[in-house]
Amino acid sequence: MSTSADKRRPHVRELQALEVSLCRLLEAEPHALARPDASDLRYALSLARVSAVALGQGPGAAVVEVGHATDAYRGRLFEVIQPVLGGERVVRAGLADAVVRARLLAAQERRALLRLYGPRLTPEALDGAVRQRPLALVLGGGGGTSYVFVGAMFMLHEAGLTPDLISGASMGAILGAFRARQRDFPLERVRKVVAELSFRKVFRLFDTQSRFGMPATLKLYLRAAVAEHFTEDGRVLGMQDMAIPLRIMVGGLHDVTHPERYAHLLDGIEHVRSLAGRTAEIARALAELAGAPAKPVTVGADELTRTFDVVDAMGFSAAVPGVIHYDVLRDDPRMFALLTQLLERERVARLVDGGVADNLPSRAAWDAIQQGAVGARDPFVLALDSFEPRFTFGPNLLFYPLMQLAQENSRVGRRLASYVVSFKNVLSPLAVVPTPDQMDWAIEAGRREFAPHLNVIRRVLEPIHPTSAITHMAAHSAG
Repeated sequence: MSTSADKRRPHVRELQALEVSLCRLLEAEPHALARPDASDLRYALSLARVSAVALGQGPGAAVVEVGHATDAYRGRLFEVIQPVLGGERVVRAGLADAVVRARLLAAQERRALLRLYGPRLTPEALDGAVRQRPLALVLGGGGGTSYVFVGAMFMLHEAGLTPDLISGASMGAILGAFRARQRDFPLERVRKVVAELSFRKVFRLFDTQSRFGMPATLKLYLRAAVAEHFTEDGRVLGMQDMAIPLRIMVGGLHDVTHPERYAHLLDGIEHVRSLAGRTAEIARALAELAGAPAKPVTVGADELTRTFDVVDAMGFSAAVPGVIHYDVLRDDPRMFALLTQLLERERVARLVDGGVADNLPSRAAWDAIQQGAVGARDPFVLALDSFEPRFTFGPNLLFYPLMQLAQENSRVGRRLASYVVSFKNVLSPLAVVPTPDQMDWAIEAGRREFAPHLNVIRRVLEPIHPTSAITHMAAHSAG
């Protein structure tokens, strides 16, 4: 079964970057290549990324694993295209020759794969896998900084690009769940949800036990705040009920010494904005917690976690160590049993913010699709990131240790992603319950920063026009 390890096949990342460069060129100059030439060059590059071919529709379809069979092809294709598209500027004088050579290589490789796998791999299935790919949307965590993603997600929706799968951590998990709730994305519904929220509705001071989560002064009442938006026929929906497949990243702490001391770390505050006076004290505690290794736990990835209440998965993923506590303390034997099994299986003691373990969960998205979550394989992984250690003063300083940790554990996510958009103009991490005006600002800021990327992303995801040259050459050579 293909996993994220396939990303280590030679030249996969480099050719992926060259494909983006080609689409950027075609977007800026639509006539830089004739349409047949552009289609053939895109086909050649897209063939290089294929590691598995689904032989039907849906998650249960049979698959032909290509794996490392295309290693030599990728090496030769890279040598042809890198000198032309790999620099700061396109070498226009070499474009025509690169198309001719890439077309020949692709035709030869297509014929070789069909011969290698025989009747198991049909030309139609191989060409289908090359010409179109699923879209995996990855949403990083970052408290209030993540609200810019709403603007980006709405732009994707306007462009007709519906994610085939979504993965998220922390606030990215919450926003991802709202996006995954239905295939349509009515922006006004998101605005309405935010308008109904208040700090007092979402948070209360910690005054109860902690069973599965990490104690903290602020208790997150996420279920009371948003459960109505994830309920059907009186039942809170599970992960498997989302219209778009969803993976939520949660962190697991192996050993927690005296967890109760974090329960009152913020005692005396009346509002999240009053954290400023406790910056140094809280920063020390968060630095200590951030230094403890957290195990990535993907909720929704297997039979055990597929039936988790989606609101509980969101809550645990957003439980910032030492600051926000989330737990399942209601009378719910089913969730108690599921959580107990999960802790035992993962060999962890407590569940915490997913961003502590993997703040940009591209791996979870890639693995889910390679394991058959949406039928097709080899996704275009679009990662949105807003949480970087650039806030160095005021109350935001207390999040600096977590920002550093998030930046460090986001490196794998950035490397596995096909395309990363990093947002700079964001709300404060403290704006976890934004006002309607703050939300409107974040949406517009997200749209502005995402706009320069949208057309290139759309062009990469545009189905490759059926090409006759490569298939004709392959058939002719075979004859």
